[in-house]
Amino acid sequence: MMRRQLILILFFCSLGAAAQVPRDYAISLPSVSYAPAGASAEIRFTVSNQGGAAAEATQIVISDDRSGRIAVQAALPPLAAGESRDFRLELPLGELPAEALSFTIEAGIDQYELAGSPISRNNIQAILINSARAGLERPAGPAAAAEPEYDFFLPLLNIGINFRDGGIEVNGAFYSPAALLLRLVGLLLALFCLWLLSLALRLIFRRPPKFEPWQPPYALNSWQDPDSTAGRRQNWQYHAQNSRISAARAPDQVTVIKRLTDREGTVLGAWSFVAMRTVQYDIYGRISRSEVVMPRSLLRALNRVIRRASQLDSAELNRALTPIAKRLSRRALSGVEKQNASLWLALEMRLEGQAEAARVLFELYQYRSDAWHRIDQWQPELAATGARLPEQFSYTLNGQLPGETYREFKRRLAADIASLLADMLSPQQAANEDAPREATETNEPAPALDDETAIP
Repeated sequence: MMRRQLILILFFCSLGAAAQVPRDYAISLPSVSYAPAGASAEIRFTVSNQGGAAAEATQIVISDDRSGRIAVQAALPPLAAGESRDFRLELPLGELPAEALSFTIEAGIDQYELAGSPISRNNIQAILINSARAGLERPAGPAAAAEPEYDFFLPLLNIGINFRDGGIEVNGAFYSPAALLLRLVGLLLALFCLWLLSLALRLIFRRPPKFEPWQPPYALNSWQDPDSTAGRRQNWQYHAQNSRISAARAPDQVTVIKRLTDREGTVLGAWSFVAMRTVQYDIYGRISRSEVVMPRSLLRALNRVIRRASQLDSAELNRALTPIAKRLSRRALSGVEKQNASLWLALEMRLEGQAEAARVLFELYQYRSDAWHRIDQWQPELAATGARLPEQFSYTLNGQLPGETYREFKRRLAADIASLLADMLSPQQAANEDAPREATETNEPAPALDDETAIP
């Protein structure tokens, strides 16, 4: 008895579950054929119900994907569970353009199978309609118009230009000469405003190169006896301009130079250029209007060469310095007037060294027996300078020489600057040395010079 009741209960439950199965329409892959007259396209497909029996009728909709316009709409009667029905719908081609268009077929998209839900995915199919394949002849219109022809066409900008009487035509729009001139003036004004804006931004955000006043970092001890070795050295320090012996070769001529190295003796090993300028001068002094401060980009390029100068041979160093010298000479000549090109040109270099590693070394030379002889060498006593040690090199460059053209002068100036830079970065040694003295950290005084060589 209990078994029979259980079977009846399971039977009625299965009937209730079967009654609650929803419908599930699916549309097959459609096929398209064109009528012989070319007036319509015939679309064939099958709609099947893969779920429970449908209770209400719904619709079949064919719409244009590009515009969303409904092209064909037909009724879809309710289908029983497992039932399939074939459909054949005609799509008019008279109003369609000649190119291929994409259409979407939707069957049974309603409140039972909502659009976008998983159950409605098989209710949609896509088709491609090409009215040109139907052989339909239609009057020329905007959609079937031929491609316009232009006298001049820019494909990248999609601009077509036709030259007409009294003006030009750009992409179908006609412009008279007055309108073109007005637009050209507006464009020039806009470009000028953009240039002013970029100039203001550069002035605001780009720091101009500077060449600030320089004070020698050497300690000045007024209590030193000027006739002592230390006093003579202190006086000589302010006469050293650079690391090149440029004094005239005359008997007993004395000159002093300074060298910048690091602890290991590498030339400019712990130094870097921070400013550089050129300025003309005459017997009355500097000519301020000819001053040119070199840009930071040139200083950075020169500092890069300094960092690897010890690894380059003479030829490689010259090749690295030649483009820098050409840039420097061009900038220097930008402030020189041609009528004043014969004046001397001062080249001043501001350097900074790392206080713990940088070294300044002074050397005193005397010209005897057709050669320069080093007679003294020392390191200066430095004042408190902080973490950076300032220094300056000054060189004199010849202006335009008599009989030299301005073009030859420009070429020779670049070569002179390249030679000067290479000489400054190359290890330098005197040809003849008398009792050379090595610089020491304690800066102990060297033996006093002879009366003949002592210069107060």
